[in-house]
Parts: sequence; structure tokens; C-alpha cells
Amino acid sequence: MTRTGPERTLSRRNFWSFLWHAGFFALAVNFMDTDTVIPAVLIRAGGGPLAVGFLTAIMLGLSRLFQLLFAGLMEPYSYKKRFMVAGIFLRIFSLAVVAYVLHLSPHLPGGVVVATLFLAMTLFSVSGSLANVPYIDILGKSISSDDRKRFFSVRQIVNSAGVLISAVAVRHVLRSLPYPENYSVSFWLATGLLLLASLGFLSIREMASPPKEKKDTVGSFLRRVIPELKKYPDLVNYLVILNTTGVAVTFLPFMIMLAKKTGEISSSFVGNLILLKVGGMIIPGLVLFFYHRKYSYKRVLKLSVVLAAMLPPLSLLLAGNPALYQYLFVLSGIFLALYKIAVNGILIEISNEENRTFFAGISGAGNILSSLLPIFAGMFIVWFGYTVVFLVLALLFLSGWIFAQRLNCSGTQKL
Repeated sequence: MTRTGPERTLSRRNFWSFLWHAGFFALAVNFMDTDTVIPAVLIRAGGGPLAVGFLTAIMLGLSRLFQLLFAGLMEPYSYKKRFMVAGIFLRIFSLAVVAYVLHLSPHLPGGVVVATLFLAMTLFSVSGSLANVPYIDILGKSISSDDRKRFFSVRQIVNSAGVLISAVAVRHVLRSLPYPENYSVSFWLATGLLLLASLGFLSIREMASPPKEKKDTVGSFLRRVIPELKKYPDLVNYLVILNTTGVAVTFLPFMIMLAKKTGEISSSFVGNLILLKVGGMIIPGLVLFFYHRKYSYKRVLKLSVVLAAMLPPLSLLLAGNPALYQYLFVLSGIFLALYKIAVNGILIEISNEENRTFFAGISGAGNILSSLLPIFAGMFIVWFGYTVVFLVLALLFLSGWIFAQRLNCSGTQKL
């Protein structure tokens, strides 16, 4: 709803608090990039396709299963900011652990480095789920609908600028310092920037959620899932999209693995990939900012489906040409930006202040294929090779078009 008076002033304050967090998080994200930096570190430490698959599953999939549990625990509370703050400080701690272990890695067995990376990034991902549930709830209720639509477009511009700056910086760090000190410095910088980003969360003035008359047990909360899915068909379509086209978010580390098969992955090459991916993310950010009144979330989502389906076959075609192959990460950046804008906007618009926490939990736990596919993809690549797996994934990504077409979310007509 549109608010007036003091609530309007509070909405504007929260607008800038969320934007502060978005800006510094964007500066941090490339220093701990899940698509390039972390897989590259894992590979350098001795990890293979299975290890990359498991870690990708943990970071981009399995951790989201915790969102449903966290949603059930948080839903009865009118104020959820403390959970969001706890989540981000756990993330800061986990990044500091990775940075310190990488600094010591020349004196440690490769297995210890790999195990620590798994444990720390698991904590990082689970705590991200802890922060994400209240983030969605607070964003939906503490920023007015008028400000929220503007927030999404401005946030994308801030994100684009931040990730571009950090992409140039991380490329310089990775190229100018020897391994593993370059990756250690990268994670220390991510730690510091995420700490600065947390100041935005601390300054948010949260509006209260409607009180619940009865506190659900975990069991009763879980039993609500099926009735809610029957009640909201758009939520069902949304979950299927997450499990088809959304799986493409976990695909980029396997593009790194394919590049490793055709040549050595140098720190300079990884830096180039980050810069190119970020360049791709800037393009939709600028376009949607200046022309946001002419676009709908649904159209943006359908475009992201097409781009996702193009990535696997193009990867196979260009794998033998590293000079051209790296430019696929521009396409991947465009896909990521469009997809994230679409799914974030749709989730907020198909929910309301009473059920938004619940929807956030379902959207995380219901993204089950993203949790499992990286593991199976890693195994299938070993058994069947890249060609078969990549072509099957292309068909999976493309199938999301059917369910995007079925979306009937009247509140999402304008970005």
C-alpha cells in the first residue's frame, strides 16, 4: 500500500538503508564470487568436478532449504531485524575464516584447505538464508509500494556500479599477487566490505508485521505448504521456474570446469571472467532503469529463460577457443541480472504482508533442483561427458518458458 506522513518518511529512510547495504555488498560480491573465485580456489586446492558440484550445491541450493525452517521460526515475530543482523555477521565471520586459511594454505595439506572451504562457505550460505527471510519481509513492509518499485531499479544501478568497481579491483588483486596470497587478500577485502554493508541493516527502522494469534509449531508450519500451494497457483508456477530456468544460476561454475578442461585457469583469466560477467550485468541494469515503465517482470523473466538456454550449447561450441569463450560470461551476466530482478520482484508482488515470510521460506526450500543438480551434474559429467549434460541442461532451462507464460501476477505489470 502507499503510505503517507510519518510512515512515508520512515519508508524513505529504509530506502536509503537498504541501498547502503546493496552498494557495499555489490563492492564485496566479486571478491567472494561464487561463480568464479570460489570454484577457482577449490580447483587450485585440488578439487575436481564432484567437489565443485557439491560446493555449488551447498552454496546455491542446499542452504536455501533452511529458509523454510527459518521462516517457520521467524513468522510469529512482529520484528525480524535481529535475525537479519545475526545472519550477516555470521557471513562476515565465515569470510574471515576463509581469508585466514588461504593465507596459511602453503603450510597446510590441500585436504585441510578444501574441508575448511566447504565448512566456511556452508556457514556463509546458511547464514545467508537466515538473513534473506527477514530481508524480504522487511523490504516488503518497511518500504512503500511507490518507493519499492523505484528501489529495484535504483538498486540495480548501484549494484552494477559497485560490481564494476570491484571487478576491476579483484582483477588487479588476482593478477598482481601470487597464489594463494591473492585469494586471501580478496577474501579479506570481502570481509571488510560486508562489514561496512552491515551498517545499512543496523540503521533500518522496521515496521511491525501483523501479530499472529497462534504460534505454529514446526510441524504445523510445514503442513501449511500444500494448502498454500493449492491456494496460490502463481506460487506454484514461481517454484517451477526456480527449478527449471533458475537452475542456470548454478551452471556457471561448470563453465569454469569446461574452461579448465581446455586449458589452465590462471588468476588473470579468472579476473577477466569476473570483469566480463559484471559488464554483462550492467547492461540490463541501465536499460531497465531508464525504460522501467515499459517493462514487466514477466517479460524480463521470459528473456532470461532464452539467455539461460543459450549458455550450455554456446559453451560447447566455443570451448576450444578461450579468446571467444570468455565472452560468454558477458551473456551470463546479462542473464543473472535479468533473472534476479524478475524473480525478486515477482516474489514480493505475489505475496502480501501476512504471508510474505511464509512465501520466502517456500521459495527457498522449494528450489530443490538447484540444490541437487550441481551434485548430479558433477557426477554425470564424469560418466557421460560435458556434451550430453550441457544439452540436457539447455532443455531444462528452456522449459521454464512454459511456466513463465502461465504467470498471472497482475501486480507485476510494471517494473
